Amino acid sequence: MNLLVVLEARPEDQQLLTSARALSHVSGWPLRGLHVASDPTAAQLDLPARLATNTTIAEVTGEPVAAVLAAAGPDDVVVLWAPGASEDGVGVGPLADALLARAPQTLLVLRQGMRPIASLRRIMVPLEGSPSASEAMRVTDDAFCGRGREIVVMHVGTADMPDEPGSLPAPRMVDQEQYEWSSWHEEFTMRFAACPQGGRHRTVVRVGDPPTMIIAEAARLPADLIVVAWGGVTAPGRSLIVRRLLGEASCPLLLVPVPAKS
Repeated sequence: MNLLVVLEARPEDQQLLTSARALSHVSGWPLRGLHVASDPTAAQLDLPARLATNTTIAEVTGEPVAAVLAAAGPDDVVVLWAPGASEDGVGVGPLADALLARAPQTLLVLRQGMRPIASLRRIMVPLEGSPSASEAMRVTDDAFCGRGREIVVMHVGTADMPDEPGSLPAPRMVDQEQYEWSSWHEEFTMRFAACPQGGRHRTVVRVGDPPTMIIAEAARLPADLIVVAWGGVTAPGRSLIVRRLLGEASCPLLLVPVPAKS
C-alpha cells in the first residue's frame, strides 16, 4: 500500500503530512503528496522544510475530486482533511464527502479537533463480530502489529445481531462471568485478534450505543488511530457509526473498504 496525501494549500496540510509521515514510518507504506489547485491563480503550496524535504509532491490543476480519483491507484491510502460543514453527503466537506462516496481506496481522514498522529502506540479496531468487518483487523495486523504497539479490539454488545454468515456477536449477558461469556471471549480473540508479530492485543467489550461507546473508549485510552471497516454507503440513515466517528472521534480514522451490506 502507498499513502497519497491530498494537499490544498491550507494550514491543515501540515497536520496531514505529519500524520502521514508517522503512519508511513510504522507501516512502511511509501508516501507522496498531491497538491490540487482549482485554477492556475489558486494559492501556492507553502510547507515547512522539514515536511517538504524528501517528499514527492505532484502539482495538478482541475476539479479536486476528479484529480484525486485520477491520481489514486488501487493500492493507495488517500489521506485527506475533512473540514466539515457540507450540506449534503456525510457532512465533512465537499471533497471529503465526494471521496467517501466515490473512492474505492482506503481513506485516512483527519479533521479539526482530532489529535494528529505523532506516534502510533495504540490502535483501536471496533469489530461487530462479522467476517467482513474483520478486514479492518487484517489491515491493522499487516501494517501495525509489532512490539511496542497495542491493538485494542473493541466489541460493543447490542440487541441487534449481525446476520452475516460466520458472525460471532457477544452473548446477550456480557456483564456476567459465566462459561458462555468466557468461551465467546476466547473464540472472538482467537478469530479476530491474533497478532503474529509480537504486538500486544487485547479485547474490550462494552454494552450500549456503538458509536458512543467507541468515541468514549478511544478518548479514554487514548487511541492514536481508529481503524474501521467501511462499506462506502453515504445515503441518509446509513453508515451511522462512521458518521458519528467522523464528527466526534478524538483521533484520525482509517476507513478500510469492504463490500457494502444490502
